[in-house]
Amino acid sequence: MRRERRIAVSVLIIILIVLWVRILLGEYHSQPIMSRMETPYYVVYYASRFDTLLVPEFHEGEGSVSQLLVDLIEEPRLPELISPLPPGVEVLGFEQQGDVLYVNFSHHLVTEHPGGSSGEMITVYSIVNTLVGAPGVERVQILVEGHLLETLVGHLYIGEPLQKDHFIMGSLLI
Repeated sequence: MRRERRIAVSVLIIILIVLWVRILLGEYHSQPIMSRMETPYYVVYYASRFDTLLVPEFHEGEGSVSQLLVDLIEEPRLPELISPLPPGVEVLGFEQQGDVLYVNFSHHLVTEHPGGSSGEMITVYSIVNTLVGAPGVERVQILVEGHLLETLVGHLYIGEPLQKDHFIMGSLLI
Protein backbone atom coordinates (compact mmCIF):
# COMPACT_ATOMS: atom_id res chain seq x y z
CA MET A 1 0.00 0.00 0.00
CA ARG A 2 2.83 2.36 0.87
CA ARG A 3 4.64 1.60 -2.39
CA GLU A 4 1.47 2.31 -4.45
CA ARG A 5 1.06 5.64 -2.67
CA ARG A 6 4.67 6.62 -3.48
CA ILE A 7 4.15 5.75 -7.16
CA ALA A 8 0.95 7.80 -7.32
CA VAL A 9 2.62 10.82 -5.69
CA SER A 10 5.62 10.49 -8.04
CA VAL A 11 3.38 10.42 -11.12
CA LEU A 12 1.48 13.48 -9.87
CA ILE A 13 4.72 15.39 -9.29
CA ILE A 14 5.96 14.52 -12.80
CA ILE A 15 2.71 15.76 -14.35
CA LEU A 16 2.90 19.03 -12.42
CA ILE A 17 6.53 19.57 -13.46
CA VAL A 18 5.70 18.95 -17.14
CA LEU A 19 2.79 21.41 -17.00
CA TRP A 20 4.94 24.02 -15.22
CA VAL A 21 7.69 23.68 -17.86
CA ARG A 22 5.17 23.99 -20.70
CA ILE A 23 3.72 27.14 -19.15
CA LEU A 24 7.18 28.66 -18.73
CA LEU A 25 8.09 27.85 -22.34
CA GLY A 26 4.80 29.30 -23.60
CA GLU A 27 3.60 26.02 -25.09
CA TYR A 28 0.45 25.81 -23.02
CA HIS A 29 -2.38 28.05 -24.15
CA SER A 30 -5.87 28.06 -22.77
CA GLN A 31 -8.65 27.88 -25.31
CA PRO A 32 -11.77 29.98 -24.83
CA ILE A 33 -14.90 27.87 -24.63
CA MET A 34 -17.13 30.77 -25.63
CA SER A 35 -16.61 33.60 -28.03
CA ARG A 36 -18.63 36.63 -28.97
CA MET A 37 -20.65 36.08 -32.13
CA GLU A 38 -20.41 39.20 -34.28
CA THR A 39 -22.75 37.88 -36.99
CA PRO A 40 -26.02 35.99 -36.68
CA TYR A 41 -26.04 32.26 -37.33
CA TYR A 42 -28.56 29.50 -37.93
CA VAL A 43 -28.51 25.73 -37.60
CA VAL A 44 -28.98 23.05 -40.26
CA TYR A 45 -29.33 19.44 -39.07
CA TYR A 46 -27.54 16.75 -41.05
CA ALA A 47 -27.07 13.03 -40.47
CA SER A 48 -24.06 11.80 -38.55
CA ARG A 49 -21.77 9.56 -40.59
CA PHE A 50 -21.12 7.46 -37.46
CA ASP A 51 -24.41 7.35 -35.49
CA THR A 52 -28.13 7.37 -36.12
CA LEU A 53 -28.42 10.94 -34.89
CA LEU A 54 -28.85 14.41 -36.28
CA VAL A 55 -25.92 16.76 -35.81
CA PRO A 56 -26.12 20.56 -36.04
CA GLU A 57 -23.97 22.48 -38.51
CA PHE A 58 -23.80 26.23 -37.88
CA HIS A 59 -24.05 28.66 -40.79
CA GLU A 60 -23.63 32.43 -40.81
CA GLY A 61 -26.68 34.45 -41.75
CA GLU A 62 -30.29 35.04 -40.84
CA GLY A 63 -31.65 31.57 -41.64
CA SER A 64 -34.69 32.38 -43.75
CA VAL A 65 -36.86 29.46 -44.84
CA SER A 66 -35.47 29.77 -48.38
CA GLN A 67 -31.88 29.63 -47.15
CA LEU A 68 -32.57 26.71 -44.79
CA LEU A 69 -34.09 24.70 -47.65
CA VAL A 70 -31.14 25.44 -49.95
CA ASP A 71 -28.71 24.33 -47.24
CA LEU A 72 -30.69 21.13 -46.54
CA ILE A 73 -30.42 20.09 -50.18
CA GLU A 74 -26.70 20.95 -50.44
CA GLU A 75 -24.02 18.72 -48.97
CA PRO A 76 -22.85 19.57 -45.43
CA ARG A 77 -19.51 21.31 -44.99
CA LEU A 78 -18.19 19.05 -42.22
CA PRO A 79 -16.76 15.68 -43.37
CA GLU A 80 -18.32 13.74 -40.47
CA LEU A 81 -21.81 14.71 -41.66
CA ILE A 82 -23.85 13.44 -44.61
CA SER A 83 -26.94 14.73 -46.33
CA PRO A 84 -30.08 12.99 -45.07
CA LEU A 85 -31.98 13.78 -48.29
CA PRO A 86 -31.95 11.39 -51.24
CA PRO A 87 -30.23 12.48 -54.48
CA GLY A 88 -32.33 14.55 -56.84
CA VAL A 89 -34.68 15.98 -54.21
CA GLU A 90 -35.95 19.44 -55.07
CA VAL A 91 -38.09 21.90 -53.16
CA LEU A 92 -41.13 22.67 -55.29
CA GLY A 93 -42.41 25.38 -52.95
CA PHE A 94 -43.35 26.32 -49.42
CA GLU A 95 -45.99 28.34 -47.62
CA GLN A 96 -46.34 29.39 -44.00
CA GLN A 97 -49.80 29.47 -42.41
CA GLY A 98 -49.65 30.62 -38.81
CA ASP A 99 -46.95 28.63 -37.05
CA VAL A 100 -47.07 25.76 -39.61
CA LEU A 101 -44.71 25.65 -42.58
CA TYR A 102 -45.91 23.54 -45.52
CA VAL A 103 -42.99 22.34 -47.66
CA ASN A 104 -43.56 20.65 -51.02
CA PHE A 105 -40.78 18.30 -52.20
CA SER A 106 -40.27 16.49 -55.49
CA HIS A 107 -41.13 12.78 -55.76
CA HIS A 108 -37.42 11.95 -55.25
CA LEU A 109 -37.96 12.28 -51.50
CA VAL A 110 -39.91 9.00 -51.74
CA THR A 111 -38.69 7.28 -54.91
CA GLU A 112 -34.96 7.70 -54.22
CA HIS A 113 -35.10 7.18 -50.44
CA PRO A 114 -32.91 4.24 -49.33
CA GLY A 115 -35.58 3.13 -46.85
CA GLY A 116 -35.41 1.80 -43.31
CA SER A 117 -37.04 3.21 -40.20
CA SER A 118 -33.88 4.97 -38.99
CA GLY A 119 -33.23 6.46 -42.40
CA GLU A 120 -36.78 7.73 -42.63
CA MET A 121 -36.59 9.31 -39.17
CA ILE A 122 -33.29 11.01 -40.01
CA THR A 123 -34.69 12.40 -43.28
CA VAL A 124 -37.97 13.64 -41.80
CA TYR A 125 -36.48 15.18 -38.67
CA SER A 126 -33.57 16.75 -40.52
CA ILE A 127 -36.20 18.70 -42.43
CA VAL A 128 -38.43 19.41 -39.43
CA ASN A 129 -35.73 20.27 -36.89
CA THR A 130 -33.95 22.57 -39.33
CA LEU A 131 -37.08 24.44 -40.43
CA VAL A 132 -38.48 24.87 -36.92
CA GLY A 133 -35.45 27.16 -36.44
CA ALA A 134 -36.93 29.69 -38.90
CA PRO A 135 -38.74 32.72 -37.47
CA GLY A 136 -42.34 31.91 -36.53
CA VAL A 137 -42.18 28.23 -37.50
CA GLU A 138 -43.28 25.81 -34.76
CA ARG A 139 -44.38 22.86 -36.89
CA VAL A 140 -43.62 21.53 -40.39
CA GLN A 141 -45.89 19.67 -42.78
CA ILE A 142 -44.06 17.68 -45.47
CA LEU A 143 -45.78 17.35 -48.84
CA VAL A 144 -44.59 15.38 -51.88
CA GLU A 145 -45.62 16.63 -55.33
CA GLY A 146 -48.39 18.62 -53.61
CA HIS A 147 -49.83 15.57 -51.83
CA LEU A 148 -50.14 14.87 -48.13
CA LEU A 149 -48.66 11.43 -47.46
CA GLU A 150 -49.07 9.23 -44.41
CA THR A 151 -45.41 8.14 -44.58
CA LEU A 152 -42.35 8.48 -46.79
CA VAL A 153 -41.28 4.83 -46.88
CA GLY A 154 -43.65 3.07 -44.49
CA HIS A 155 -42.35 3.69 -40.97
CA LEU A 156 -43.05 7.21 -39.70
CA TYR A 157 -46.41 8.98 -39.80
CA ILE A 158 -46.11 12.38 -41.50
CA GLY A 159 -49.82 13.01 -42.18
CA GLU A 160 -49.91 16.00 -39.82
CA PRO A 161 -47.55 18.88 -38.98
CA LEU A 162 -44.55 17.73 -36.91
CA GLN A 163 -42.70 19.49 -34.11
CA LYS A 164 -38.97 19.44 -33.41
CA ASP A 165 -37.69 16.14 -32.00
CA HIS A 166 -34.86 16.56 -29.47
CA PHE A 167 -34.39 12.84 -28.93
CA ILE A 168 -33.03 12.20 -32.43
CA MET A 169 -30.40 14.88 -31.80
CA GLY A 170 -29.08 12.96 -28.81
CA SER A 171 -30.30 15.57 -26.34
CA LEU A 172 -31.85 12.95 -24.10
CA LEU A 173 -28.78 10.73 -24.13
CA ILE A 174 -26.89 12.98 -21.73
